[in-house]
Amino acid sequence: MYYLGVKLKFENDYWGSSSKELIKKFSKISYDWWNPEGKFATLHKINPIRVKFMLDLIFKNNQIDVHAERPLANFRVLDIGCGGGLSSEPFAKLGAHVCSVDADSQAIEVAKNHAKNENLKIDYKNCSVEDLSLRKDGKFDVILILELLEHIDDTNHFLSFALKYLKKNGVVFVSTINKNIKSMVLAKFAAEYILNWVPKGTHDWNKFITPSNLSQMMEHHGFDEVLRAGIVFDPVSLKWKQSTDVSVNYITSFSQT
Repeated sequence: MYYLGVKLKFENDYWGSSSKELIKKFSKISYDWWNPEGKFATLHKINPIRVKFMLDLIFKNNQIDVHAERPLANFRVLDIGCGGGLSSEPFAKLGAHVCSVDADSQAIEVAKNHAKNENLKIDYKNCSVEDLSLRKDGKFDVILILELLEHIDDTNHFLSFALKYLKKNGVVFVSTINKNIKSMVLAKFAAEYILNWVPKGTHDWNKFITPSNLSQMMEHHGFDEVLRAGIVFDPVSLKWKQSTDVSVNYITSFSQT
């Protein structure tokens, strides 16, 4: 394939991997989870934007004093597909009880060690959400599904397990990638093969989800969309920021109908 006159040779995994294959790939680079300039550098850059979006909504909807020492002390948070714990730790630092799960055992070990060094108590579990076993009272006020759905083979099957852990009046946050030509060019082609923002073969464009399709799936499970925002890269400032542009990366919150 040629791009701007340059012949490009794609690896066999250009179109992405199955969920199990991707876990094996990420397991080999899990040691780099907390290196802000390493293989997960892009996640380090967008994570503050995701966290601010989520906390702003939680604080507003629950009339929480943001200046309290542990403002989320009464909150239980489930982080599904937590990786090295980039999004788990900000909630734990604010006092929330955080349970974080990931199918990658190496990522969980890295997450546990980092939390220990930060003196944070986070309940890390090495399992898939389908295998998650919690007490009957083990439901959560907040569920995080961040940069995960675009790697799931059967999204509806996954959601049927994930959403049952939410308390009534709780909130679910989902961040993922839109499905269109622009996301094909930027999130797949450019990010993996030109800019090297993520490892080659990370994404399968066929698993990308439009905001409307995501909302329809969530409605099927009894959830309404509350708020949506885009996360975009500004080529002028060379920084990521929140935006109304949801054409590639976006984050959405949902509550039960």
